[in-house]
Amino acid sequence: SEQLSSQDHYDYGMRAVMAVLRAAGNLKRRFPQEDEFVLMLRSIMDVNLCKFLSQDVPLFQGIISDLFPGIVLPPSDYKLMTAAIEEASAAANLQPTPYFTLKIIQLYEMIVVRHGLMVVGLPFSGKTAGYRVLAAALNIMHERGQDGQEAAQYFVVNPKAVTIGQLYGQFDPVSHEWSDGVLAVLFRKCASDPSPSRKWLVLDGPVDAIWIENMNTVLDDNKKLCLNSGEIIAMSPPMNMIFEVMDLAVASPATVSRCGMVYMEPHQLGVSPLLTSWLNTLPSHYSASLKERLVALFDAYATPVLRFVRKEVREACPTPDGNTAVSFMRLWASLAAPLMGTPELQRQAEPAKLQEAADALFMFALVLSAGSTAATVESRLHIQGFMRELVACKLEDYVSPSGHSYHNPDAPFVEISASALPPPVASALTAVPQAKEDSCMNDWMYDTDTFSWRKWIDLVDMAPIPEDASFRSIIVPTADSMAITFMLRAAVENRYPLLLVGPTGTGKTAYTASYLASLDPERYAPPNTIGFSAQTSANMAQSLIDAKLDKRRKGVYGPAMGKHAVVFVDDLNM
Repeated sequence: SEQLSSQDHYDYGMRAVMAVLRAAGNLKRRFPQEDEFVLMLRSIMDVNLCKFLSQDVPLFQGIISDLFPGIVLPPSDYKLMTAAIEEASAAANLQPTPYFTLKIIQLYEMIVVRHGLMVVGLPFSGKTAGYRVLAAALNIMHERGQDGQEAAQYFVVNPKAVTIGQLYGQFDPVSHEWSDGVLAVLFRKCASDPSPSRKWLVLDGPVDAIWIENMNTVLDDNKKLCLNSGEIIAMSPPMNMIFEVMDLAVASPATVSRCGMVYMEPHQLGVSPLLTSWLNTLPSHYSASLKERLVALFDAYATPVLRFVRKEVREACPTPDGNTAVSFMRLWASLAAPLMGTPELQRQAEPAKLQEAADALFMFALVLSAGSTAATVESRLHIQGFMRELVACKLEDYVSPSGHSYHNPDAPFVEISASALPPPVASALTAVPQAKEDSCMNDWMYDTDTFSWRKWIDLVDMAPIPEDASFRSIIVPTADSMAITFMLRAAVENRYPLLLVGPTGTGKTAYTASYLASLDPERYAPPNTIGFSAQTSANMAQSLIDAKLDKRRKGVYGPAMGKHAVVFVDDLNM
């Protein structure tokens, strides 16, 4: 604990020692003839290695090698489980990378020795996908009768989506009648199930000192949930409590010591598995050469730009690499759909034009995703300067704002034509000097009708404002309003969420409300605008959304048949 870094989820107390001893006992029963030094080393590694950050792993391994000199661990025999994990990953369109597979196996090892555990990590580190794939892999092994594994089922609850009373149960303030909470009902259901299958109660949401402290009797050796009604529900042996959290900044040491930890890091997983899975979802008529081109462009241009944005740019809203990459993929797919979304559209276009348009849409989507999170115009110009040097292969001489060098002689180079680049970036490849008015690449968009780059300002409708228009209804179109409306249209028509971020008075509500008012009433139900505040409760949000929907059947609500519903959450600042 003195040599490793200090983290909220690290714990070296007596409960951690007990977990090691429990793991050692399990190993001794499985391998009674094995050297006990090897068994103890294996149990220490299995219980502790999964919670360490990547920079602490070499230090921990160095400490272990000093304590157990000359002891060589034989590799664990997880061949059958690894094969089942690969099969389950393929079925879910996930990529079983070595890191992802390792973390799933570590999660399984932790489930065996601890009845309460936490999967900790930033978004896009594979926490949810990890336990889902493990459950599917165990089900596959159970069906085949391999390693004596039992089937697994999981029940997910978001503890922060409801009040404490709705989570555990509460007395009615008037009649004093007890009503069970969501967690109590699920806990009782799992505890009373006599089947030997594994049952995981997953609490997917932020940990705070209010609701997690009520879990202490469940997580320690009592293994009992104590409710305010006086009822005590004991955990059954096949049950596990799994908490899926981003961090444990506000969790007490008592809670941390009671749980096993599996730490997952997004940078270890990377964004290439996301790209591979996304390519598998593209329409089948997209050629293999197009997909290979997208992968090559992503490695050559998107990856360096993401690295530059992380190190040099102050973002208006912090975004992880995975989020930016997913935004890019959604944008490219929605931009390419009008051009080649169906086999008929693809056959009508010239192959050379399609190739150039695919490259141009790649750059356009990159500008709208990674190039648009910067908080200031100066930061956007820094990204543009980096992209100019990147496409011209001049990173060797490029000096970044922080002084960091981004030159990588082993980086892949993919040639791209100047016509596929925004004019402020394309001028780096041509002899034509950059025009003064072409100052920022964010001022340009790629028009798939003319296969050319146009300025947002050129799309502005110059029709005069009607004389009888009320003052409140007048919105003067600008380049920014055209860009935001374009993004809103792409998001609504392709049905993915969009978050507009900016300071007060920049027109977020006005632009969104103006676009939603223009939606085709034949295709879309009247837009539902709701506001969030610190006083908004889960019940209130649910009733606001359900009020504008029709009841289809019990528990199922939706817009009128044949229409899509759009929900606009105005003011998300809580």
